[in-house]
Amino acid sequence: MGIAAFCLAYAGFAALCLGMDRHYEAVFDRELPRQHRTPLRVFGWVALALSLFASANVWGWSYGTVEWIGILTLAGLTLIWFVSYRPAPALAAGGLCAVAAPVLAWV
Repeated sequence: MGIAAFCLAYAGFAALCLGMDRHYEAVFDRELPRQHRTPLRVFGWVALALSLFASANVWGWSYGTVEWIGILTLAGLTLIWFVSYRPAPALAAGGLCAVAAPVLAWV
């Protein structure tokens, strides 16, 4: 479940990243359509909230919140480093993490 929390955090940050004009243009070579902006941002925040619930489910709310902040830090730094060098694969990995998170939570 801890890996699922990391995957949800990474997917959330990747969606929030794609919700920005600059990163969307770097990946897709076109302007961010207005109708894509809100769903990407909503998915990003929902994925981060689900990551918090996954952490709290494993470690309880008191320690789970602290663990979640560490997971956010690790996921954010990984995404920042990855986007700096390879933006398209970094954000594609966010999509893979979004698909893998429910499977990892179930296992």
